[in-house]
Amino acid sequence: MKSFTDLRSPLSSGRDLRKMRIDKISRRVGLAAMAFVALLVWSLDQARAQAAAPAFAPNRPVTLVVPFAAGGGTDVLARLVADKLGAAVKQTVIVDNRPGANGLVASQFVEKAKADGQTLMLGSNSTHVIAPLLLPDRSAADAMRSKFKLVAILAGTPLVLAVNATSEYKTLEQFLNKKDVDLTFGTFGVHSSPHLMGALLAARTGLRLVHVPYKGSAPAVTDLLSGTINSVFLTVAGISSFVEGKQLRALAITGKERLASLPDVPTFQERGITGLENPGWFAIFAPANLPDAVTADLREKIGGIMRQPEMRDKLRELGLQEVAIAPGKEMDVWDDSWAGTVEILKQTGISLN
Repeated sequence: MKSFTDLRSPLSSGRDLRKMRIDKISRRVGLAAMAFVALLVWSLDQARAQAAAPAFAPNRPVTLVVPFAAGGGTDVLARLVADKLGAAVKQTVIVDNRPGANGLVASQFVEKAKADGQTLMLGSNSTHVIAPLLLPDRSAADAMRSKFKLVAILAGTPLVLAVNATSEYKTLEQFLNKKDVDLTFGTFGVHSSPHLMGALLAARTGLRLVHVPYKGSAPAVTDLLSGTINSVFLTVAGISSFVEGKQLRALAITGKERLASLPDVPTFQERGITGLENPGWFAIFAPANLPDAVTADLREKIGGIMRQPEMRDKLRELGLQEVAIAPGKEMDVWDDSWAGTVEILKQTGISLN
């Protein structure tokens, strides 16, 4: 006798077979769907991890090149920024002093470095505006500029016109009224920012100012105190202690607003002298091809550092000004300084190549 199973119709057997095939296909589809969902979740996790990871995460020490010798105000600022940036990126930031040729030695080293954020430069309007514009070939100036990217502005660098406390010039107006004699002004070098500002002051007012360059602020102040020269045009840091000690008298500062550390000293603009509103600046530069994501990350980190209360206090101690730059407008500062310096060089007759 046949079993009940043996008595099933061919139709019934076909249905069972189709059901088995459908079940098998369903299982395969289910497994594929699960695999797809797992892959999607993994991809989303990876995307979140990449979004959360910093664009600049160095795996070895970072080098911050400084175009001046160790010990000066620029070097002090560089080391402050290096310490803070090192803590932010969890790597040592090494300060590498490479003085020479008004910043060109340092610039040539940095422009050849790999554009990965591992090599940065603390530059200024002197090193990245004035120095290139005074190169023998104007095309070389444009070429040098194209080799760098301005990452972040650190601070403004106002300059001060000062005289000996025993000088007959008690105010800027008295100084400006002395147009019938040669008046000497000392700076920390030929083609420095103070040199250009002094020459511009002469061009705008008719003063007969004679430039006396020194190898630093200290010898210029020494000669001013001894009566060898009539005045100095220097950074706030270079003269502030002597102003506080009543040895020097500050007559006016560059820039658009007064300094908190010298609240009684007017700006040139307040006294009706235009053209000296740009106080100069310090900035962090990198090789031109630094990726935009790395640039943005570094810019945010450095901006946060410069807004810290202790850094603001240090800036004031160094005679520097906090600079408020709208996001993405850092390059405008460079562009404005470049155009303004071209005009200053034309107006003053200082060699423009």
